[in-house]
Amino acid sequence: LSCPLYFLDFETMQDAVPQYDGAKVYAQITFQYSLHIKQNETAPYEHRKFLAPSDGSDPRRALAEQLCRDIPMDVCTLAYNKMFECGRIRELAALYPDLAPHLLNIADNIKDLIDPFRAGDYYVPAMGGSFSIKSVLPALFPNDSELDYHNLDERCQNGGDAMTIFPRIKDMEPEEAKASRQALLDYCKLDTWAMVKVWEKLKKVIK
Repeated sequence: LSCPLYFLDFETMQDAVPQYDGAKVYAQITFQYSLHIKQNETAPYEHRKFLAPSDGSDPRRALAEQLCRDIPMDVCTLAYNKMFECGRIRELAALYPDLAPHLLNIADNIKDLIDPFRAGDYYVPAMGGSFSIKSVLPALFPNDSELDYHNLDERCQNGGDAMTIFPRIKDMEPEEAKASRQALLDYCKLDTWAMVKVWEKLKKVIK
């Protein structure tokens, strides 16, 4: 791994009845991402984000365009269980050929932060045999309230909540819609901040 590092996480929804052109039944429609960026070893982390408008419009083109602006070509991107992020990026590339070279370059340069745990290179009993970020994070940081998903707004504390709440926002009252969007932003931001903290922990271990 080498700086600059880009820590990426997506949120998606699935529709039994496709809403958008080219979408299939229960296709993963990416509507949100969080991105923490470490430009060099001493630089503070930057945070960038995308959350699609809650008006029922297709979120994919705008998300793909901003992702290409936020992640340059030929940089190292980290995901946790990268098959998911790579799959969504490749779907976007197939959907938008004009963006495909950049999108595919991002996908080709994604490294997987789950690898040290899946390979058994780092393990503590508190993980309970699971390599999920939701198991790894509390095992590595058991007393850090800022990294506890249960301290988030109860509207959105996991990916299932995000998948359920986003398509419903367009039918909410304005105040509830605003709170729900903030809950989505906070949840997705914690996903990439969790990756940052796990990466920092692994760096300390190898030293």
